[in-house]
Amino acid sequence: MKGFKRCSLALRQVLLSSALLLVPGMATWAAPAAPSAASASIPADSLYGLPVALVDAQGVKFEWREMAGKPLLVTMFYGDCASACPVLIESLKRTIAQLQPVPGSLRVLMVSLNPLHDTPASLSHLLHMHKIDGDIFRLAVAADEGQTRALAAALQIKYRQLDNGEITHNTRVSLLNAGGQEIASSTLLKSTADQALLAELRKALQ
Repeated sequence: MKGFKRCSLALRQVLLSSALLLVPGMATWAAPAAPSAASASIPADSLYGLPVALVDAQGVKFEWREMAGKPLLVTMFYGDCASACPVLIESLKRTIAQLQPVPGSLRVLMVSLNPLHDTPASLSHLLHMHKIDGDIFRLAVAADEGQTRALAAALQIKYRQLDNGEITHNTRVSLLNAGGQEIASSTLLKSTADQALLAELRKALQ
């Protein structure tokens, strides 16, 4: 009888989980995904544990956790930003120029704060307009607003969309190790490289 009760409880939990996926507005990624070989080695405190679906400027769809395996600089921005974001992009470009990493040793991921507007085509235009090195930088947008906000929260980036279409946000660049754990960050907003972050990058690439 006790065994039957345990089985019944387990069945109810499975049915409840399935029902939640059918509720309108419920993000399907909120349900735990089946573990894969790629995620099996991700530490419990890794930011890569957050399920986020992305698409980059080339139209390639990928999962946030696929960035694991190498040091990563990650931040968020939006395409129509005319103030902070261009400065942020220039700072990251100069950081990479000073660092001169070995090809393939470091990646820079910039994720849009505006999934309803930014598209692979608009992100590709930004790459060319700002003369961004596509071999190191990857511009991407999440599948929806919910996943965008989840990633922003994980990266400690706060933002709010205004009625005129502009987005107010703080700027923060995180340096993650290969396992997705933050080892350094920068909130400095200047068109020059953040020397403190640069020093941490050099350590991470040793």
